[in-house]
Amino acid sequence: VDEHCYNDSTFNCESHDDSTGVKRPPRSFDVVGDVALIHSGVPKNDINLSDQESNHVNESAYFATIGEAIMKKNKAIKVVALRTSALGGNERCCGESGIKIIAGNQRSPLITTHSEYGIKCVVDVERTFFSPRMGPERLRICQQVARGEKVLVLFSGCGMDALQIAGRTEACEVVAIELNPVAAECARRGQRMLSRNKGVKCPGAAERLTILEGDVLEILPKLERHSFDRVLAPRPKEGKMDGDLGAGDGGRAFLDVLLPVMKPSGGECHWYDFAASHELPACNRTAESIRRACDVVGCGMEIIHVASVGSVAKRQNRVCVDFRLIENR
Repeated sequence: VDEHCYNDSTFNCESHDDSTGVKRPPRSFDVVGDVALIHSGVPKNDINLSDQESNHVNESAYFATIGEAIMKKNKAIKVVALRTSALGGNERCCGESGIKIIAGNQRSPLITTHSEYGIKCVVDVERTFFSPRMGPERLRICQQVARGEKVLVLFSGCGMDALQIAGRTEACEVVAIELNPVAAECARRGQRMLSRNKGVKCPGAAERLTILEGDVLEILPKLERHSFDRVLAPRPKEGKMDGDLGAGDGGRAFLDVLLPVMKPSGGECHWYDFAASHELPACNRTAESIRRACDVVGCGMEIIHVASVGSVAKRQNRVCVDFRLIENR
């Protein structure tokens, strides 16, 4: 499947399909491998039903109709699933009860292989977190990696970030850390596929990748200090109030353990945070949090890039703040 995310601009057929009764598929959904994942309920006015019929429509048949319409639009999709609960827990996943298959194969567990720019990873849709919408951001990061860099990927999930860097760049070493054992196993399976991927131009890609399973807060203090040229840190959201509302520490605990493993002169970090729309584009709150953490370890820093990389809720964004360490003289 070439397109990983569909929205109004890609699915805007207004005329209904007489065979399914659907005016159009839902306005936005993700495609992960051969699975179409709908993130919220679909308005009943997207189905060609009268008001009276809408009051009595069977919910299962309703969603099945939506799923069939999506599969008819894209023959590569074999399963259509509806996310019925919010992401939760340390794993940032829905769990088996939070995903409902509404069309296609009743696959359990719901595992698929996702391809992005020629690199494949394994995704357990129910028990791991993965966003195909971050594909362009992953490509941007790869374009920053220089030959011979040692790269650390935190909260690596199914491993796509680490697999992309190992397979597309000349980094000398890539280390990925993930707490969720299911996601870590997905990453290891992706590493095995990487070793067999003849389309990968960088020799020894799989051998340069190390996957560590465990808590970032426990593993990082055991790693060699001042050893990484680049760190990716897409930190997890600490509840609904995380962000400009002031709940949580803004990931400060993670900053405190990742800064010591970065090279103090020129080491770069791609720090992912959560910010309200009114904080864009500067994200001063996030920048100040990073600056305070750097002060504690006795190094300077400079911001080199700030951008929104997606929406997590109404007027709430995931942002990436790239910063570089500067050794104090």
